[in-house]
Amino acid sequence: AERMGEVEEVLITGMAALVEGRLTDAKRKLRETVVMANKADLNKLTSSAFLLLAHIFVDIGNQTDALEMVKSAHEIANRIPDISLQMWSCKMLEQLYRTDQPEKSGEMRELREKLSAKIEKESEESTSLPEHNLLQWLDSEFPSSCMSMV
Repeated sequence: AERMGEVEEVLITGMAALVEGRLTDAKRKLRETVVMANKADLNKLTSSAFLLLAHIFVDIGNQTDALEMVKSAHEIANRIPDISLQMWSCKMLEQLYRTDQPEKSGEMRELREKLSAKIEKESEESTSLPEHNLLQWLDSEFPSSCMSMV
């Protein structure tokens, strides 16, 4: 089985190639990442690589392969679940469906908005917890609400 560090190294090399505009190298490295990550059951890396490959396919005008990559990434993101990858894949699906399937584009926009609201709600809930007072404690007295935690 592949080690996580090896897979990450190949992913980063692929991302660098993408940023540098070397799309052929980027596609090769990102496909290699997918194979390695699948072998090692590294779902987040697999999903990320699919999404990056989709960006490449969009850039070269290959909407069909881009859509397949994003659908695969979205499926994995929902299965593991990873809300960041779900948001990213929803946004890409929304854009890819916009022209030919506006109803699906709308569904993806609604799903993305629900996920965004969930993130916001969870953030608000976490900031109201007593443990959050520790994050605000810098130069003042130790918060009395946190005394039960020590």
